[in-house]
Amino acid sequence: MKNYRKVLGRPGIGSLMLLGLFSKIAVVAFPVVLNLAVLLGLGRGFGAAGLVITAWTVGVGIGGPVQGRMMDRYGARPVLLISVLAQMLFWGFGPVMPYEVLVVSAVGVGLLNLPGFALVRLRLAVAIPEEDRNTAFALDAMTSNISYMVGPALGVTVATSVSSAASMRGLGVIVSLAGLGLALLNPTVRATTSEPAAGTRPSRTTFRAWFTPALLPVLAATTATTLATAGYESAIVGGLRHSGQVEFAGLVLTVCGFCSLIGALVYGTFKRPPGFAVIAGLVGLTTVVGGFATGDWRLLCLAMALPAALCSPAFASTGSAASSLAPDGARGVVMGCYSAALTVGNSIGPALSGAVQDSAGPRWAFVVIGLTGAALSALALTGHQWLGRRPTTAAQEPDQALADATA
Repeated sequence: MKNYRKVLGRPGIGSLMLLGLFSKIAVVAFPVVLNLAVLLGLGRGFGAAGLVITAWTVGVGIGGPVQGRMMDRYGARPVLLISVLAQMLFWGFGPVMPYEVLVVSAVGVGLLNLPGFALVRLRLAVAIPEEDRNTAFALDAMTSNISYMVGPALGVTVATSVSSAASMRGLGVIVSLAGLGLALLNPTVRATTSEPAAGTRPSRTTFRAWFTPALLPVLAATTATTLATAGYESAIVGGLRHSGQVEFAGLVLTVCGFCSLIGALVYGTFKRPPGFAVIAGLVGLTTVVGGFATGDWRLLCLAMALPAALCSPAFASTGSAASSLAPDGARGVVMGCYSAALTVGNSIGPALSGAVQDSAGPRWAFVVIGLTGAALSALALTGHQWLGRRPTTAAQEPDQALADATA
């Protein structure tokens, strides 16, 4: 706990983590609230709901790096204020939008998504020294995990017990307040030693300076982790439904959430944790075990405890690695690409899991999802080891601590 107190004791970090938690809770609830808005509010089917969520996901994937570049150039506050305005308009008028308008608007609100996840990681990369960065990113992973446990459940509860319109507007209030709080805090996302002089604009960092070959394995491992975790969540529900125990799905997912919290807590105490690709690969390999426990929810809890416990450490290690590879002046766009990699995995995982469940059953969904994540992580590990032996320029060379942590 000493390491966590040290991180939270730094000026502004406690407030940032709290506001970031509220923004994350709102953002992770977006897909389920949109889904229920189409199903319950508009009376359409799952296919129509999926199209709206896909439109939003495409917007987020494109908007993440763009918002990151804007934060690099202009700071966090302008990006946050524009995002808050877009969120207020969308969630305020969303309940009365026709379906076609909702689809198009979902792309726009995804492009201007509240960058709570990226902003917290950006600030940690600037404010936390290298020796404490694993702890800081483990703390970020824990708040992210809490948001995934709270956000969707809260959205479903309000939509089903009150109305889908109340769920949308309530979500708009939460995300707007969190965004305004972050804008008021206005966390610095550029290293203070590299701040431009008054009246001058920050120098532009070229694409080749920040999109280095060493970043590709980190993004691949990030996608592998989210593909496996989002995929096994879908497989858990499908497996329990197949065995007539779907009423225990929420309990199993809650157990996975607590295991993930414990994993992050333990990971944050490590001074020299395993490499990011190794942890991501273990998430995939251990997911395969879930395929042998789909017939009993108690066995499934035991089988998924290990991959769930490795989930948050994998996110913490990839986030730390990505931030360490980002040069000053391009941290925002690098972490935006990192967020896009998260989005890609979250989109592919459930789709692949569902396709396998339809064709071969839920047991094979665990196997295919796990081995796919492990294979992608193996490619990331190979790429990282190969690229680690290549000479780099001084401007592109990562910190020695990163090299030690990911070797």
